[in-house]
Amino acid sequence: MKKTMMIAATAAFVMLGGLSTAEAKPFCAACHEGHADKIGPSFTSIVAAYGSVDAVFAFLNSDADLEPKVAAFASKASTMKSQVKKYRKLDDAKKAEVRAWVEEQIK
Repeated sequence: MKKTMMIAATAAFVMLGGLSTAEAKPFCAACHEGHADKIGPSFTSIVAAYGSVDAVFAFLNSDADLEPKVAAFASKASTMKSQVKKYRKLDDAKKAEVRAWVEEQIK
């Protein structure tokens, strides 16, 4: 079941191509929620692990390799690595839309 959901989430991302603010939700929400763990850790858990939203997006916008910071989800690293690569290919405007949506989810 989990593997099927991961494949569906990846397929949804690939089909999106470009993201509007409304489309940022399916980009991340397939595996993450604001305050509750899902397939992946909650956005609040991720921000806590990195120390700030700025640090999360500094990592996402860097060339650094993914090293899971939320230990309970370390087994999902290979799936997230592919998503990070896809995120990094987005243009700056699309990345800003994703960040705005994530920030809204953690309020």
